Amino acid sequence: MTNRKHYRRLGSGCVLGVTLLAGSLTLRAGGTPENVLLIIDPADTNSLYVGNHYKAAREIPDANVLYMSPGAANFATFADYRLDAVFGTLTNAGTTDHIDYIVVTPGAPFYVSAPSLVSDQCSPVTRFAISAAYTMAFIADEVLTGTLASTESNRYYSTSNSAYAFDSSVAWLGGVPSSSNYARRYFIGAMLGYAGERGNTVAETIAMIDRSIAADGTRPAGTFYFMNNAGDPPRNVRAPQYNAVIGAIVALGGQAQKLDGILPLGHHDCLGIMTGAASPDIDTADFTILPGAFCDHMTSYAAQFDTSSQTKVSRWIVKGASGSWGTVEEPCNYTGKFPHARLHLYYFQGASLGEAAFRSLQYVPFQGLLYGDPMTRPFAHLPQVAVADAPTGPVAGTITLTPTASTTHPTAQIAQFDLLVDGVLQATVLPGQAFVVDTTIFPDGRHDLRVLAYDNTLVKSVGRWCGELIVDNDGHAVAASVTPASGDWATPFVFNVSAVGEGAIEVRIRQNGRVVAAAPGSSATLTLFGLTLGAGPVRSYGEALFLDGRVVRSAPMDLQIAFQTGTPSGQPPVAFGYTKRVLPDQPVVVELPATCDDSAVALTYEVVAGPQQATIPAGQSGPFRLVRPLPGAKGFDPFTFRVISALGNTNPVTVTLDYGVRRGDLNCDGSVDFGDINPFVLILSNPAQWQATYPDCPGENGDIDGDGAVDFHDINPFVALLTES
Repeated sequence: MTNRKHYRRLGSGCVLGVTLLAGSLTLRAGGTPENVLLIIDPADTNSLYVGNHYKAAREIPDANVLYMSPGAANFATFADYRLDAVFGTLTNAGTTDHIDYIVVTPGAPFYVSAPSLVSDQCSPVTRFAISAAYTMAFIADEVLTGTLASTESNRYYSTSNSAYAFDSSVAWLGGVPSSSNYARRYFIGAMLGYAGERGNTVAETIAMIDRSIAADGTRPAGTFYFMNNAGDPPRNVRAPQYNAVIGAIVALGGQAQKLDGILPLGHHDCLGIMTGAASPDIDTADFTILPGAFCDHMTSYAAQFDTSSQTKVSRWIVKGASGSWGTVEEPCNYTGKFPHARLHLYYFQGASLGEAAFRSLQYVPFQGLLYGDPMTRPFAHLPQVAVADAPTGPVAGTITLTPTASTTHPTAQIAQFDLLVDGVLQATVLPGQAFVVDTTIFPDGRHDLRVLAYDNTLVKSVGRWCGELIVDNDGHAVAASVTPASGDWATPFVFNVSAVGEGAIEVRIRQNGRVVAAAPGSSATLTLFGLTLGAGPVRSYGEALFLDGRVVRSAPMDLQIAFQTGTPSGQPPVAFGYTKRVLPDQPVVVELPATCDDSAVALTYEVVAGPQQATIPAGQSGPFRLVRPLPGAKGFDPFTFRVISALGNTNPVTVTLDYGVRRGDLNCDGSVDFGDINPFVLILSNPAQWQATYPDCPGENGDIDGDGAVDFHDINPFVALLTES
């Protein structure tokens, strides 16, 4: 078994917008923000703040953010709800081919209850680390059989001294890609920080993120320290690994030492520390950890935050590390449950922190929590990327993008380039080749444009160029503004959004890929409180939905929101309805947008009615719902929700699921053209005959003006669609 479920890629036309000049090439590296799925809990202020900061600092695409609570009551529920949400989100977004990491933010629980699923000869396994629960997404059904032991092998693990770029889209065996039935797929799961008792403050987590990013590609000087704590034999079981790894690091030009004791006292150049001790005095001891370092102290409760026993992984972060590893319950001292000393060798070769840690684990990390920023790459030779003919203003028709890149690696060369638009991989070319982009495939307005360059080492170090593609083929645009530019949770931010061009039926405000406010029509003034958007740097866009189904986006609007309450207004919450296009055969997380300015007031989100062509599993709460379309779902499928609070309740509002409706496409051939004229006349004059002639075509396609009825009011909008097409 290598896949829990088989999901297809989003069938948008976007992939046809680029001419692929080279075929499928090599594995893609996991060490770039384009390969991260960031999970933010929309009901948790800590999660929103750290999520906003990490998303902005790492420049993660909007398509790579999922708003939901990351945990669940137990692993069976987690697999059913959270993993369906992950796989469905990736498929709807079209990012299944390159998401390698799943990163959760503070506010998440640090473990998922999992009694009796995994056997162990030493101590019962009753918990999975939250990072491990996502790591095991592809093998969740196998885990749920209850037949695995805690010594289940991690197929990405290797006894080789060579780092190897991770890719979730391939199966692994013995540390290399394999087609064997014994090979397995994984994600690299990680937790940026834990904000509860004995964890890290939000400020400490943000400081860790900033220093990790600053360390990327700097190849800092310093020393890896391997501590021989002979006074604690059960926790010193990794000591026999040290000499060979130290020799390998030194052979590559690095510095590494084995020292006796618990901590490298008096040393202020620590690039990494491996030790074994229950309660090391990390906070006050005389040593200095350099930015980007990974440090751990193999012991039972380093990541079990609900006990005061033993020193926690969070103390390494306070001291200056970018990452650590600990277990969420008693694991016993199996060396395979903890990072091998080779972690630091892989890291020194340029692997990301997440790749180095996961490759060094002999067993599937059921109980092991990867803590910190898994994207950190201090020792990578990051290629420098340029696109000389990148557009500097609006474009139309076909354009060419010619990427170039260089690397400081002494023996490496650039192997390939990837092009991503709005976070979706479009094409791959070789050095010297160009991307040819048909911009008519994309809606008018702003698009996120990125070019990634990979080197030809085993690590596949990747550099990036980020830009913007402004399309103007049809004369559609969106103007949007917001005031004020800064504030706190209680600040009302007033957004004005207006569509340019005929046929706009809905306007929205979107933040990090989620709709946070919306209104019908071509323009609106929408007010959102800072509490809804979250603290930190906030980037949002105005959007307009047009009759032909295209969504046009405005220039970005940037806000800075303080992590503080302000003075609540006492107003009841306000909810917003909107239209969400989804695949008809995939689960999807649907946001339930509402705004309130009082963090002390509990909000209850209640689905009042519908949908008719999808199920919303029971037991969900918060401003989102996992929705599962029924087989054969088509057309529009509305449901209503409201928000209940002590301040008052909102009016019920409607979220309309759009299963790929193409307004005006009355013969369902995928386009709106003169072939739709006769079917349009037929649906107006004899709807039953039209349905008999086109049995698989949704009648909603004829509702051109979006008023809920197919009638003569749709004639002029239909003519307008034909003219535009």
